[in-house]
Amino acid sequence: MATNVKYDRGSNVRLELTVGASQTKGSVILISQMPVFLLEASDSANKAPCILPGSFVAELAVTGADGSGNSAVAIGNKLYKDGTEINKDATNGTLTGYALGAVNSGATATIQVLLFATA
Repeated sequence: MATNVKYDRGSNVRLELTVGASQTKGSVILISQMPVFLLEASDSANKAPCILPGSFVAELAVTGADGSGNSAVAIGNKLYKDGTEINKDATNGTLTGYALGAVNSGATATIQVLLFATA
């Protein structure tokens, strides 16, 4: 298996994420643009264990940019394969997955990305 794959198709992708206050167990909520299913209610730190919608998670280089130029990436943002980059450019890119980390505007950083089976 590739060394940058963190969760593969054989496992449910479950991570503890910041989901906001007063979220209830069994709910589907959006974190930015990413739908997640809450396994537990949010705690006092506004975090809860979640099941994520993709097929696997890999660590990939992501650039903080979109079709208009530099743009920070936040957890839950949709990411697109745009030429040789993965970024937020929905105009020129193909939807690939969701960010599970943050990238500063104009920077490139290696973060975990929730990828779809077709990615």
